[in-house]
Amino acid sequence: MKDQLEKFVRKFVSQNSITINFICSGNIIRSPYAEILFEHLLLNADIDLGKKVQVESGGVRYRNSIISEESAAMLLEEGVPQKRIDQFIPRYFPDYPKMFDSVDLILVMERSHLRSIPTEHKDKAFTLLDFVYGRNEDVPDPYFDPPFERSFIMIKKALIVIVERLVSIQK
Repeated sequence: MKDQLEKFVRKFVSQNSITINFICSGNIIRSPYAEILFEHLLLNADIDLGKKVQVESGGVRYRNSIISEESAAMLLEEGVPQKRIDQFIPRYFPDYPKMFDSVDLILVMERSHLRSIPTEHKDKAFTLLDFVYGRNEDVPDPYFDPPFERSFIMIKKALIVIVERLVSIQK
C-alpha cells in the first residue's frame, strides 16, 4: 500500500473524523460515483465509520447539472438507493472556491486534475490510484475513453482498499 494511505489512516485515527473530496473533470461520472459509492461502502462496512468520514466531490473543468445516466445506473447496481442518487448535485470548483478549505484529503481521477488544485491545498491532493496503490496512473474519463465499466471497476476496487483499511483500524 502506498505511503499516503498509511499517513491518511494515522491522521484519521488521531482526528477520529475526516473529510474526503473526490475530483474529476465535470463531477457527473467518476467523482460522483466515487463519492456516493464510498459513502455506501463505508455505511455498509461500519455504521459508525460511515458517520466519521464525510465524503464530497467536485469538478474542475466543466459545469454540469445532473449525474450521468451511466453513473446512476452503476450506483443502483451497487445497491445505492435511488433517493441518494437523486440528491446529488454536481459542484464546479470555480462556483465553490472554498471547496477544498475544510477537506482533509483530495483524491483526483487524473494527474491533470492536480494542476487545478489551488497551491495551498496541493499537499493533501493525490490521484486515486497513486494514493491507494502507488501507481502513476489515471482513471480514464469514460466520456472520452469508454467503456464506462472499466473506470467504475478501477474506482470501486480502490475504494474497497481504503474502506478495508479504515475498518481494520476500527477493530
